[in-house]
Amino acid sequence: MNSSANISESELKNEVEKLHSLNQLILDSVAEGIYGIDLEANVIFWNKAAEELTGFSMSDFQENNLHNLIHHTNQQGEHVPLTDCPVYHALISGESLFVEDDIFWKKDGTSFPVEYTIKPMQEQGKHVGTVITFRDMSEKIKTEEMLAEWEKLLVVGQMSAGIAHEIRNPITSLKGFVQLMKESKQLNEEYFDIMDSEFNRIETIIKELLMFSKPQKTSFKQHDIKDLVSQVVLLMEPQAVMKNIRLVTNWQSCESVYISCLDHQIKQVFINLIKNAMEAIESDGEIVLTITTGQKEVTITVKDDGPGISPDHVEKLGQPFYSTKESGTGLGMMVTTNIIKNNHRGSLEVESEVGKGTVFEVRLPLVGGKGS
Repeated sequence: MNSSANISESELKNEVEKLHSLNQLILDSVAEGIYGIDLEANVIFWNKAAEELTGFSMSDFQENNLHNLIHHTNQQGEHVPLTDCPVYHALISGESLFVEDDIFWKKDGTSFPVEYTIKPMQEQGKHVGTVITFRDMSEKIKTEEMLAEWEKLLVVGQMSAGIAHEIRNPITSLKGFVQLMKESKQLNEEYFDIMDSEFNRIETIIKELLMFSKPQKTSFKQHDIKDLVSQVVLLMEPQAVMKNIRLVTNWQSCESVYISCLDHQIKQVFINLIKNAMEAIESDGEIVLTITTGQKEVTITVKDDGPGISPDHVEKLGQPFYSTKESGTGLGMMVTTNIIKNNHRGSLEVESEVGKGTVFEVRLPLVGGKGS
């Protein structure tokens, strides 16, 4: 009887070891790093990919806490206490979590960008730990940066062609009038007016192109977006009154809403958007500016009741030298897009329907989130 029990126990032990080996084999065949921790934050499994990505092995966690080895410092170089770690919070709460932009540290002291998924481990209906799957995002980031550079080069190429075309036309006119005056040896007032207009066009193009340059980060300061938009409305009010257009502001809260920005550039954005709306309406209409505050960003909308823009024209807005206005350069919208997206890490979206007006929606990150 005892012999039979011993054999069964031995067989059971062998079966458990086989299952453990099979599970480890499966884990080691996966390209992503995978590890599991129990409720005491002890590492209970650690696959081969995790070891290759970080340089740490299971033996390293016998005397050291996992967090203190691979997740001790954030991207800004600040120490991350265990209690602030997303993995720790997911472990305590038993919730799933996806973290898109973080870093892990290697045994050699270097770091690498990661995204990771945290899932709870269940055993007989009880929460017993957490499984973390992480990926090295270095190659993906390099690829995205390379694509961004190609896109910049493409834009530069498009702009170069556009600039050459836009400036060549007034220069050709100027050369023609200079040649006429040289041959006739007479000064014609009408020629001077046309030449002055052509010089003004060249100056406008150059001025808008200069605004396209990226500012230094040190120039950024905290400003209340409501104050900035209010200043723009006050500035544009006389022009609106002359065209019988009402400028309406709709703040959903009286609290200050702070963003980190270059105030003159943000003002320029809303000057451009209000000016475009006024030109679209021409006369007798309404432009409504609304500010809505979220947890991490503020949304500012500029809505007009003008004639609207067709879908094919909406898609082309922001392209250099494309404009819905007969005399427009298209650079104003391109500059606006650059200020919001590239200089201030925000977003700009356009919704329009012919006959019903247009809505420009600007989203900008708040300073430290809501309530900061």
